[in-house]
Amino acid sequence: MAVHEVITARRPADQAASEHSALRKVSPLMVVTLGYLSIGLAAFWPVLPWDFAHHLFGAHGDYMQSVWFLGWVAHALVHGLNPFFSNAMLVPTGVNLAQNTESPLLGLVAAPFTLTLGPVVSANLLMVLAMPASATAAFVVLRKWRVWGPAAALGGLIYGFSPYMVAESVAHVDRLFVPLPPFIAFTVASIFQRRGPPRRLGIQLGLLVAAQYLISPEVCTVVVIFIIAAVACVAIRDSASLRQMARPAGIALGVTAVLLAYPVWFLIAGPQHFSGPTTPIANLDHNDLLSFVVPGPFQRVPLGMRSLGTRLAGNAVDRAGGYLGVPLLIVTGILAWYSRRSPRLQLAVVLLLSAALLSLGPYLAVDGRLTRIPLPFLLLDHLPLVNDILPGRIGFEIGACLAAVIAFGVDDMHRAPARGHRHGGSTRRGRVFAGITLAVLVATQLPQWPNATPSAVALPANIGRAVPAGDPVTITYPYLTAFSLPPMLWQAEDGFGFRLLGGYAYHPDASGGPSLFPSVMNPPNLQRFLAGQDIATSFFFQLYGPPLPVSPKLVAATRTALSRYDVRLVIVDRSVEGSGPVMELFNDALGPPKLSAGQFSMWADWHGRPSHEEFLPHLFASVLRPANGATLSGTAVLDARATAWVRVTKVKFYLTGRPQHDSLIGAGRLTIAGWITQWNTTSVANGTYSLQSIAYDASGASRLSKGITITVKNQ
Repeated sequence: MAVHEVITARRPADQAASEHSALRKVSPLMVVTLGYLSIGLAAFWPVLPWDFAHHLFGAHGDYMQSVWFLGWVAHALVHGLNPFFSNAMLVPTGVNLAQNTESPLLGLVAAPFTLTLGPVVSANLLMVLAMPASATAAFVVLRKWRVWGPAAALGGLIYGFSPYMVAESVAHVDRLFVPLPPFIAFTVASIFQRRGPPRRLGIQLGLLVAAQYLISPEVCTVVVIFIIAAVACVAIRDSASLRQMARPAGIALGVTAVLLAYPVWFLIAGPQHFSGPTTPIANLDHNDLLSFVVPGPFQRVPLGMRSLGTRLAGNAVDRAGGYLGVPLLIVTGILAWYSRRSPRLQLAVVLLLSAALLSLGPYLAVDGRLTRIPLPFLLLDHLPLVNDILPGRIGFEIGACLAAVIAFGVDDMHRAPARGHRHGGSTRRGRVFAGITLAVLVATQLPQWPNATPSAVALPANIGRAVPAGDPVTITYPYLTAFSLPPMLWQAEDGFGFRLLGGYAYHPDASGGPSLFPSVMNPPNLQRFLAGQDIATSFFFQLYGPPLPVSPKLVAATRTALSRYDVRLVIVDRSVEGSGPVMELFNDALGPPKLSAGQFSMWADWHGRPSHEEFLPHLFASVLRPANGATLSGTAVLDARATAWVRVTKVKFYLTGRPQHDSLIGAGRLTIAGWITQWNTTSVANGTYSLQSIAYDASGASRLSKGITITVKNQ
């Protein structure tokens, strides 16, 4: 059998005219796309687009991390920083973002919205568009494969709004935005069918794979695994087809290697990289055998099994993507049997069964009980860069393959001649079965929408304006961990004007393996106190030991920690439970807050640093000339010293005293005597000012020097 028969099927010559007879004046693509968009908007109704900035379209804590990632990419692009590394959190070491779910391509695409409207708006727009865009992509590809319009619309609906997608719509933009995989499959099919020059198709495939990697490496890896499986299945039928695949595949591999060389190197060997998988092979994020027939917590119709579905999946999005339902399985079985001789449907069924099997994880679980029956997923644990896939996330491929089975099956039923009917019988049968399938989908897989849209709490404007210059190191309450993420949102919405102790991202622990929680501070008392006060952190893990009471010893340890980590800004959200003792501690250690607004209090650039031992920071800046208390006139020479663990890239001089608050007066030039510039003092009025320098290093870190007092006195 020819290979093109595995991918598509022949159509009657006059079918194109009949397909468009009902919608002569309106594009079917436009109608279907608007329908998908309406469904996507329903997920977050009644929040309207013009209110995007005040709500989070993801109730899961990971959504705040997605907002932060989008904000960082835009910030890095504007300021010439590395988008794959950030020292904005997990101070002082920073974080390798290539080993986290950063999604730099989405950050790049959304950058205009991020820079003008803020990262929350960007994330919300992507969240709203992700499911409709993915569904539309599947519809377009199915139509290119000459699938009957209503069947293609059903396929797009299943792909874009599957239980996997519905579950991910509360948390992860990167895993929800999947319009590229259908085009990857289409390009591979076009290579087999020789529908285009091999060179063009190879470049196209390489670009698509690289783009998908830069959206989600995990989804990209899963797609590549199933593309390889599909190619293998086709090769079993027609081994000669592999030869025509060789040249485009080589070109695609070359394009992908060039585009992804730096991101992959950064992943493997970049600064602050860790070794080993982030999750062990034996983890809870897999489907149970009953997950395929028991509605999960994200389905509106429980079919009398709500408690069982909640027990199997809980609220974990990675364990709620495998649901199909008995009625839909029956429909799928009927279509598979009806088109059992269709090579394309045979391929889709094989891939569907493979996806379902792999989503069960390394060992079979039945009714919540894990058995010792090994499953094929165990093989992935021995493959580098693949052993980090969570089996539950293969639910994405379950939805994709199911969409293909339904679309191909309904299309075959529509096209097949009906017994005893010369005209029209097959068309009516296809329409009837398409209607039945749609009714089954609505009755069994209707989502539990609208999703929760919690308020997006940002720092008040006057708090933001009071943040000191120079990206000060900041400690917050709640203390930033995987269970208390609001500080990441404050920072992203503030434009990364400060850096955070703590963080939520994978980074190396003391042994070089992955850790999701901030390293223990030295001394640990302040970190232990803050984490213990926050019920979200202390409830799940006593990460840093049991809570500590406020005491003179803790006050002294707090002053030492603030000085050792060069903390110049403290922000406390007084609406968070446990904030009372936190306010007491910082009042004792630093005096009253500099500013309180709304639910927030902040301490900044406290006068007279707490007594402490001196520790050399990783980046140091100081003003050498003029001397403290000097009187300047005419043209003055400014000289600063800057040292760092990595290369110092630039030094700037600022006047920070009134009336020239935070005014840039010059950028230093590196000489053997330090970073020197000349300043025309007549550019400011006579008076007394504070002069400071800011040093920047190659990692993107910055450091503000201690201020000196100068007097400008011109005739």
